[in-house]
Amino acid sequence: MKEGRPVAEGSLRARPEFWPVALLSVALVAVLGGWSAVTYLDRTRSDPGCAERITTRVAVAPSIATAARTVAERLATRETCQTVVVEARESADVLRDLARSTPAPASAPPSSEPAVSPAPDVWLPESTLWLRRARAAGAFQVPAEGVSVATTPVVLALTSASASRLSRSGNLSWTKLIGAAAPAAPVALPDPATSPLGFATLVGIRGLAAKLQPADPAAGAAAIMRRLAPNTVPVSGESVPAPAGPGATISTEQAVLGATGQVALYPPSALPGPDYPYAVLGSGEQPGATAYLRALLTTDGAQTMTGAGLRTPDGQAPAGITAATRIRKVVYPPARLPADSAATELLNAWGGVHISARMLAVFDISGSMAAQVPGSSATRLSATVEAAQGGAKLLLGTTEIGIWEFSTNLEGGRDYREMVPVGPVGSRRAQIIERLGEMRVKPNGGTGLYDTTLAAYRDATRNWTPGRINMVLILTDGRDDNKRGIKREVLLRELGKLVDRKRPVPILFIGVGPEIDPDELQQIAGATGGQVALTKEPSGIRQIFFTALAEFSCLPPKCRR
Repeated sequence: MKEGRPVAEGSLRARPEFWPVALLSVALVAVLGGWSAVTYLDRTRSDPGCAERITTRVAVAPSIATAARTVAERLATRETCQTVVVEARESADVLRDLARSTPAPASAPPSSEPAVSPAPDVWLPESTLWLRRARAAGAFQVPAEGVSVATTPVVLALTSASASRLSRSGNLSWTKLIGAAAPAAPVALPDPATSPLGFATLVGIRGLAAKLQPADPAAGAAAIMRRLAPNTVPVSGESVPAPAGPGATISTEQAVLGATGQVALYPPSALPGPDYPYAVLGSGEQPGATAYLRALLTTDGAQTMTGAGLRTPDGQAPAGITAATRIRKVVYPPARLPADSAATELLNAWGGVHISARMLAVFDISGSMAAQVPGSSATRLSATVEAAQGGAKLLLGTTEIGIWEFSTNLEGGRDYREMVPVGPVGSRRAQIIERLGEMRVKPNGGTGLYDTTLAAYRDATRNWTPGRINMVLILTDGRDDNKRGIKREVLLRELGKLVDRKRPVPILFIGVGPEIDPDELQQIAGATGGQVALTKEPSGIRQIFFTALAEFSCLPPKCRR
């Protein structure tokens, strides 16, 4: 050992035999540190007591649900304390729940509507139209606009064989199939009053009419709508019928890409189709919602969307395009929705040529409805139900109807109960007829007319739909006798607050039997621009209804009752 500076006693340099021990100690510390970090991350991920855990509930349109879940799962692997719960729900159902969760005025009676699903933190419907409709229904926790995370163009879908045939005859274009006086093939149109695709078509019709009939584009648009009206398809969700035979159907690029043997035909210019707005509900900062939106808008998020057959917000093409579908591989920027006033004008123009209703029908099942109809073995209720079932068979499939029954103290202290939620008759016709047949008189039940009328009117005005004859139909055989309910003056005052001449909802009372007080009913109906019809025999109900429907068919702005 060389001479030099003395080394302190006990130093490691003075005791080389300790080096293996030191190295082992360092390694052990590193292993324990790594194990602790892994344990902490695992505990953070799974321990519900994680101080920084964030759960974000997102209700998404079914057409984007798979892609949205994929992005959420990837985010969870990076953000271990964040959970995004993605639930696929039809936009109409989310809207209904959001509107029902809106607080009612203090003077309102308790609601009879079913319990709503827990409110999401974020809503991702297929179209900004749903955000507008939600706000129109009083759900002001919904923003007027959201951040678009994907798009898909509105197209005409045809079978390959039909497209080839129309191409050979020179008729493969929107102008020839929609704008022509004698279209070469029928076109199925999702009901514009409920479907964003149908509404986009109205925008396209307005554009076609301006080119084909510039002297009077409104008349030209009405003529095109009138030709399409017989082929209107009631829809309650995003799905539209597949094209069959020589016909075409209004659809989306994504739907064509995901189908077999379909071809996409594009309009002359882009229409305001699905734009998938990301709408954060409520107020205040929501870090989880912000982080998820950021993930949807990243390059990975965009690739997930295009992999699901959607386009990016600026119109970048989806992945996996085959030439047979005729889907455009170029950028296809989406069009913006028209302003609210222009949109309402379009829908009312549609309603003028395709008369359809949104109706809440309310049936009296009080004890007096068990009385026998003179000269018949039927009771008032059974005869009323039979007439209503006959009327249901004649309604347009696009007509929306809901059914309540009422007496006194039916459910949870309320006088009324929902039997069928409001929705298109369409495929539900048999169910509606069946549910009507299940109505039974409540023995010794009273007539809670005032509470029921106010609840029904509040529901109808909150869910008012442009392009429809919005109305409340109440069938009863008596006068209000619920001593615990609201008084007539309260009912009239509350109705006065709800009436909006630009969004009319008339009440039609159909009174059956001698116990009716015509003045009582007329006072209530008159406050809403409605009518009262009396009949001794329930068999006359059907004619009364269809006569009233024709009288109520004048829509704003031309008519404001």
